[in-house]
Amino acid sequence: MRSKHWYLIITVLALMIAFTGVAQAKDWTLRLASSKEGTATYSSAVGMSAAINKHLAGKGIKMEATPTPGSTGSVKMLPRGGVDLVFTSTWVLRDSYNNTGPFKKSPVNKKALQGWYFATVNWIPTTKKSNDDVNTLADLKGKKFFPYEGGSGVFAVYKYILEKLGYWKDIDIRQLSGMEAADALKMGIIDAVGTYASASGYAAAGWVKNLDATVELKVLNPSDKEKSLIGKIPGISAGLLPNNWLSPKNQKNNPQKLWGWSMHYGMHPGSHVPTDVMYQIYKIWIEKAQSDLAGVSAMMKAYAEMDPLKIQVRGIEEGKDIPVHPGVAKYLMEKGLWQDHWKIGKLDQGVK
Repeated sequence: MRSKHWYLIITVLALMIAFTGVAQAKDWTLRLASSKEGTATYSSAVGMSAAINKHLAGKGIKMEATPTPGSTGSVKMLPRGGVDLVFTSTWVLRDSYNNTGPFKKSPVNKKALQGWYFATVNWIPTTKKSNDDVNTLADLKGKKFFPYEGGSGVFAVYKYILEKLGYWKDIDIRQLSGMEAADALKMGIIDAVGTYASASGYAAAGWVKNLDATVELKVLNPSDKEKSLIGKIPGISAGLLPNNWLSPKNQKNNPQKLWGWSMHYGMHPGSHVPTDVMYQIYKIWIEKAQSDLAGVSAMMKAYAEMDPLKIQVRGIEEGKDIPVHPGVAKYLMEKGLWQDHWKIGKLDQGVK
């Protein structure tokens, strides 16, 4: 009788543990970092979350878009539990792993793993067409420059590139909100703007559209020496970029192909996100690109029209020294796209 008694107790305990595990597995509401409300990234993140809720809520996986100060800010929010997937570039991820750039004085003790890539962001600085004394990057020395908002990945990359060129310390860096940039440029409060376009140039943030709509813009064209130096910097792609994010009037003011640099951005999970949870999310964002994401924003339309799998390979290769989430690795292995020199990241203890 005693053996049967203990058998029943053990059986009940095992069932309780099993049901608890099932309940936990079906109780994931993930906070997806984006940028500030009103940006193309935020509206895209809302659409990404809606796609996950539509297809995976029945499996206990839900998602909500969370505005953040920017890509660097979202990486810093991860250790504090503010978000579960960060919005950032391979560039900022690399800084977080190496304690460089914005993480030199304040390293993060929890680092995101490479996840899903959806955007190529282009860095293309601009000024007023009438600013005859600002034409190359060297001309920014002694001028008032707004390299987008501090704490963002856009700002971090402008800073890095201009430091590499030896110009940063001689530039008067100004800070304001993106939507103030147009008036500030027209009034001379700033002399140039750290403009950027996403989705391989097909989309621009709301503040960039406002700038483009209200100011006659001239894109800065780096000198041959500057182009050569920028082209040798690892982790970015440099060269001719499309001008289709500009309005027709500003397209006439500039070459059809603009010279700038670019890199990949994505949504990257923390090491506390289980393999299967990220696998299912990743699969939806790739396989439902046309049906569920293309109509969300110009950024998502460009992503869906390009080859989503090719973007994954290019993004991971760009950050090949950064570990990849096991759920992402599992999917890419199934598709025969995994490369042996990539690294699979480790999840938190007890997480599978």
